[in-house]
Amino acid sequence: MPASSLNESDLGRLGLETPISRIDRELKKLWESDEAKTRASLINLAIYTEDSSFLAADNDLLDRVAAEHACRALLILALPEAQPPRARAWIQALCRPYQGRQAVCSEQISFVLEGGDAAQVQNIVFAHLDSDLPLVVWWQADLTKNFHERFYSRIDTLIIDSARWSDPSRQFDALLAAQREATARFDVRDLAWTRSHLMRTALAGCFQDAAALQNLSKLRKLTITHLKGQRMTALLLAAWINKRLNTTLQLELVEKDSGHALQSLVLEGVGLRGEVRRDCDSSFVHVCATCGQHEHKELLPADADSDAELVNEQLSRRGGSTLYSGMLPLIQAML
Repeated sequence: MPASSLNESDLGRLGLETPISRIDRELKKLWESDEAKTRASLINLAIYTEDSSFLAADNDLLDRVAAEHACRALLILALPEAQPPRARAWIQALCRPYQGRQAVCSEQISFVLEGGDAAQVQNIVFAHLDSDLPLVVWWQADLTKNFHERFYSRIDTLIIDSARWSDPSRQFDALLAAQREATARFDVRDLAWTRSHLMRTALAGCFQDAAALQNLSKLRKLTITHLKGQRMTALLLAAWINKRLNTTLQLELVEKDSGHALQSLVLEGVGLRGEVRRDCDSSFVHVCATCGQHEHKELLPADADSDAELVNEQLSRRGGSTLYSGMLPLIQAML
């Protein structure tokens, strides 16, 4: 993307523009200037993108995430095709009130790397990490050539959104190849998977009845209704259901032009039916399960919608177990 596509008003929202060589010095001055601010940091959180149109939204997202998770926030916009090469940086404090008057703040450092190749991205990130804290990277969109071994070998948690990938099959191949590297040690968290968390929980509740459990083998068809652009989210949900049931269901995906990422799923078989449905603008899902003459209905919380909520959920559950990696072979077969 050419450098001319950069929006100066978006750049102005990144804080104080600072020479890269003076970042640490200027950050120190930032805290010395206001004794009411206390710096806090538990993780390094980096957002990496090669699309300048995401810059403003990513800046807002970091502000929302830092309100829940104290961090050293790094926002990196790399424009590998832009010429001539140039690196710019901005700093700001992301603060929230604490005990009335005092403010607890995270640091944000933003970079625009015109002509930024893999080596420049690595050097910029590694040089500005906060001590030995874990590094969480949200790599937006496709894993490009800048997703290099020297970079991902330093990552503790990699956040992706496979729903945004232009070629999911090729991207999963690249992801699995990276994880097989001897130096790789990163955990993968997929926002497309996170979008179905509470819907999966609701579906599991459909079949807790003893009679339903005995008849699970009769389930034959799965129908998932999803928002346009969220096919991967639906496929990940379908893969989990097939893996849990240890069977192969007839799958139908229904795409809608508006609404939530996941809008409904229906499991059907002889004498057995389970439905989880989320209506437009609702923050709950309706659960209805029938087995013979028995019917069970319930209203449960729905999944998060915004990127900030999804990232916050992942950061809150860092280090926990995940079924995601075990489903990747099945997902590859479905693509």
